Amino acid sequence: MNILKLDKSYKTPKYRGIALGNFDGVHLGHQQLLKAVTEKAREKNLSPGVFTFLNHPRKYHGETTLKEITSLQKKVEIFAGMGIKELILRTFNNEIKNMEPEDFIRDILVRELKSKLIVVGFDYRFGKKARGNPRMLREMGEKLGFEVCTIEPYNFQGEKISSSKIRSLIEAGKVETLEKYLGRHYGIRGPVIRGKGLGTTLGFPTANIKIDSNQILPKSGVYATYSKVDQKIYPSVTSVGHQPKFNDQSAEVESFLMDYEGDLYSCTVETIFVKFLRGQIPFETPDTLSRQIEKDAKEAKLHLHSRTDMINY
Repeated sequence: MNILKLDKSYKTPKYRGIALGNFDGVHLGHQQLLKAVTEKAREKNLSPGVFTFLNHPRKYHGETTLKEITSLQKKVEIFAGMGIKELILRTFNNEIKNMEPEDFIRDILVRELKSKLIVVGFDYRFGKKARGNPRMLREMGEKLGFEVCTIEPYNFQGEKISSSKIRSLIEAGKVETLEKYLGRHYGIRGPVIRGKGLGTTLGFPTANIKIDSNQILPKSGVYATYSKVDQKIYPSVTSVGHQPKFNDQSAEVESFLMDYEGDLYSCTVETIFVKFLRGQIPFETPDTLSRQIEKDAKEAKLHLHSRTDMINY
């Protein structure tokens, strides 16, 4: 899949089918858009693509604490797996914020992207004061020569799936419920960095994972997880949050990979959350901490698949 950055020098000779949106989480509702644009673009002999922003518009509008559900790297993997051929990115800035929706359609979607098919969600809004909507797209599509496909909300057991709902579930630590909204388990990714080395001393060597500050994390606690290293998946138990004993205020993600042997310091680890086990508790002695880690590992195994190739992430 090609990844392109849209700027003033961007030019393209090809006609496209384009899905529009932020795709935060790439949940099952978003996947309906991706499926529609790939299928309809194929019918029309168009290149299926996604146009989205590098930065979240809500953060630009002042929600500075908003965390992302899915990294750009993970989005790329999901898009490519669903048949998207191009991801076209642009920075959301003051120019875009104040652009009249008619100009956005004419100048960006038609002139720059050469869109002949546009796929959006039923509640998609764009342009200055969010005045643009699917009806405006259809009206201008009739004049400018592109088709518009609107995707209705995707519901699970009568409940609308949304990025906001998913974000609240993650923050509440309800990771076991996320698969029905995302179509996969929720996970995060980061390089292994050196920690205090306490786990190794206790006989449970752990991987301390550096997480991007923009990445949303589940609430503090201990989770049954899988850890993906070099395309191999290992059962693991993961602690998220603070180290109570040491009064450490920095957020940490630390995983004990049960069946892994080797040095992880040169590796990137994907942590795939399956089940919340318990909250953070303080430990008075290294021995009590060691016994608890052993107990957590045993409990985690009870919640993990017997075959790690069954994990959906």
